[in-house]
Order: sequence, then structure tokens, then C-alpha cells
Amino acid sequence: MDEYLATPNILERMQKERDALIARVQGISVDLRDRRPDPASWSIAEVLEHLMRVEIGVTRLVTLRGQDAPPTDTATPDASSFLTPEVSAIARDRSRGIEAPERVRPSGTLSSQDALAQLSGTRAGLLSAFSSAHPDALDRLTHPHPVFGPLTLRSWVAFSADHEARHSDQIADIAARLASA
Repeated sequence: MDEYLATPNILERMQKERDALIARVQGISVDLRDRRPDPASWSIAEVLEHLMRVEIGVTRLVTLRGQDAPPTDTATPDASSFLTPEVSAIARDRSRGIEAPERVRPSGTLSSQDALAQLSGTRAGLLSAFSSAHPDALDRLTHPHPVFGPLTLRSWVAFSADHEARHSDQIADIAARLASA
């Protein structure tokens, strides 16, 4: 594991992206946040709900698989299972569309205010699961990502910052489309 996946760096990136997301959402008129720019697109509230659902999933993954040391015969993951700056850049790049799996698609039942409040709670849960996880489990156990393949549990936590940055940019695009309509 290199410095990119060191816990302080992950936590710093997560906080930086969360702060940027909150600032971006707060800079958008409340009356625009719950509207879709078109029937096929998500609203800002739905993007926030999606982020919440993904964070719940990562928390569940780290909680279920990361609390105990892995068996001693667990193979060391392939280098491609560790998040790198290059993979992070690809994850953040919105020029390539990625369809969200059904389990993390928004229900559309939350307001942006409710989604923001719940997102705060999911972050607390993820940070708690991450801080209490066994270091060997974080670095030796993997779980498949639908686009990037197997990622270590630590990489999944780090990926949450890139995922949030991607969708923060999506929120800016949605707001611009709504404002120009």
C-alpha cells in the first residue's frame, strides 16, 4: 500500500469532497434542488440519495467483512485491487457515463434537505466502520466494484471520495441546466 491509501490521506480526501459537495448544494436555490432537469435525469435530491445509498453499502461492506483479521491463508490482492490516483481520475471523469446498479439508485422519495441530513449520518457510520476495521482486512480483503473490478476494503473507502466528487460535478451540471431552463 502506498501513501495514497494511507488512512490520513483517505480521511482528508473524504472531508475535502464532502465540504465541496455541501458548499455546492448550499449554493443552489432550494427550489431547484428537488426538480429534475428532464424526465430521464436525476434531481439534485436524487443524486444526494444515491450518494447516501452508496455510502451505506460501503459501510455495510466494511462492517461485515472488515472487523476481523482475515484468515492467514488469504492471498495478497493483486496490485489492480488497490485504488491509485489514475483510477481515481477515471472515477471522477464524467465524460464516461456509468449506470448505477439498481440497489443504489435513488427512490426519489427524499427531499434534498432530508437527503443531506441522512448523508451526514451515513458518513459518521462509514468513518466509524473504517476506524474500527482490522488493518489486515482493509488491505487484504477485496470486493468487486461493478466498473473497476475487485477493490480492497480500504480502496472502497477511499473510492467514496472520488465517487462523491464525480456526483458533486453532476450536481453542478444539473443546477446549470435547471437555471438555464
